[in-house]
Amino acid sequence: MPKVVDNYVLERSIGKGQFGEVFKGYNKQTNVDIAVKCVKRELLKGKFTELLENEIKVLRTCNNDNIIKLYDIKKTANNIYLIMEYCNEGDLSQYIKQKKFLLEEEAVDYLLQILNGFKTLVKNKIMHRDFKLANILKHDGNIKIADFGFSKLLNDNQILTNTMLGSPLNMAPEVLNNQEYDSKADIWSIGTCFYELLFGKSPFTATNMVELLKNIKTKQFVINRKVNNISQTAEDLLKKMLVVNPKDRISWQDLFNHEINSYQEEKLKKDLETTLKGGELMMNMSKFYIKNNMVIDHPAEIKKKEDLNNFAMQVAQKGPQNQQQQYVGPLLKKPQEENNLARQDSAKNVQSTQGSLQDLGNEEVTDKETQREKEIKAKKRNANRILHERNIYVFLASVAEEAMSNQTISNYDVTGFFLVKKLLQLIDFLKTILQNKQNCYGLEFWEQFTQSKDFKDIHTYISKEFDVFKSYFDSIYEKISIQIQQRQKVDDSIKQAINNNIKQNNQQILNKCLVEYSKLLIENLKKTQPQDQYRQQWIHADRVLDCIKLEETFQFDDKITNQQFNFKQYYENDNILEIEALQKKVLQKFEKLK
Repeated sequence: MPKVVDNYVLERSIGKGQFGEVFKGYNKQTNVDIAVKCVKRELLKGKFTELLENEIKVLRTCNNDNIIKLYDIKKTANNIYLIMEYCNEGDLSQYIKQKKFLLEEEAVDYLLQILNGFKTLVKNKIMHRDFKLANILKHDGNIKIADFGFSKLLNDNQILTNTMLGSPLNMAPEVLNNQEYDSKADIWSIGTCFYELLFGKSPFTATNMVELLKNIKTKQFVINRKVNNISQTAEDLLKKMLVVNPKDRISWQDLFNHEINSYQEEKLKKDLETTLKGGELMMNMSKFYIKNNMVIDHPAEIKKKEDLNNFAMQVAQKGPQNQQQQYVGPLLKKPQEENNLARQDSAKNVQSTQGSLQDLGNEEVTDKETQREKEIKAKKRNANRILHERNIYVFLASVAEEAMSNQTISNYDVTGFFLVKKLLQLIDFLKTILQNKQNCYGLEFWEQFTQSKDFKDIHTYISKEFDVFKSYFDSIYEKISIQIQQRQKVDDSIKQAINNNIKQNNQQILNKCLVEYSKLLIENLKKTQPQDQYRQQWIHADRVLDCIKLEETFQFDDKITNQQFNFKQYYENDNILEIEALQKKVLQKFEKLK
């Protein structure tokens, strides 16, 4: 049997920290997952005591959406247990090993959550002093700053310290050089982490500390746009954070006010304003929706643009009549800096539960997954599986939208129409199986998953999306149905299939249209030199060819890497390829097709 401490069940060991072993468990009363740091009392001597007290002080002081929470402290004759928030997606060092690097949008999203956490730390005069990707945890797609053992509470005079703590590759140069330093050392560390997220490696590397410090002082970190074509805004921030002299390094206030904090919202705002002012409002709003919701890979992402998406859906469905032509809600939902009520409740819980307890159950906790954990993992995979199908039909929508704009190709709109009809069939199928709770993909713990909040959120979201894309389809059909009958070079079979019956199987006609469309598109592109100005057209050709091999291209599980398909990486791959390599890739696909 697992070990039990009061209301907490310790299921299995998940690692070892500086104070002792860390366990995954849950609260018996609430069934909420927890992480438990078990510290042996015999280790609490000198420095260990100070480090543990540091962590407890910080976690008691701070309550923030992006800082790990301390729920409770339990003491027994042999151990002290810190009952903490459990993060179900590991840390960012593991994540970046898997992903290699992150697209700017995702990296900036994580950076803003990190900065939100540091707003509370700075306000409470707390230095982290060991900030690195391994101490940034992920939970349901959100960031949690963790491991405050090396943190320091500063007094009002901002006392400097010359204690050398932390991880060398993330250490500020003044720390590496054993000089006095202040909280600006954390700004350097955040900068190194942001760089790692964007490029998959540290900005400065070396084989020893002396060489590392020399490289930092004498070399400029590289912005490799062949790896990740980041914006000038992101580059500007990196250059202001990774400044060797802390006096010249960006201040906390300027960091919190930097353009990086709002530029993604500004881009959204301008895009929305252009959409609302343009003609054919319903089609434009559908295009806006597609562009800003290309990939949803976690149920938590649904909430981030909820208000904006609801507005887009309403306009797309109902048109401009009696609609407010100005959006007044939030463009993106942001994490809260601090919740004072939660902070008081948390502090009350921590301070009131430190009585003496007995260790119950088996002292040897297994490192194997429990049945309960297998169910949790299966539910997460199930959500990913459904969202994968969702991302496929939005991929089709994006290709259709670009085809509808490519008037240089004959019957461009016919290809776009059948792509939208296909995606509507896919979303109708997905909506129906969710409505009926059918386990069409043979997923484990399906019945339990259908009772979860994630399932309900995904079902609601996909049902709303069906309405959006149905409006998009109706707009295209209304536009094309009359025009197509007057075209002499269109087969009668195609003309007959241009109807609003979304149950009709037009797969053969769709493939025929895609092959002809890709042939004309590639013939036009072959007449051009492989220059970057034609990149978007080559990317479009690549994705049209992938539409023909849809199931083969978008398999949920990659049998080679044993990983789930990564849509964000898929979209970025063509952007970072050399234009000659992209052209070669497309032509090889096209030859195989023939």
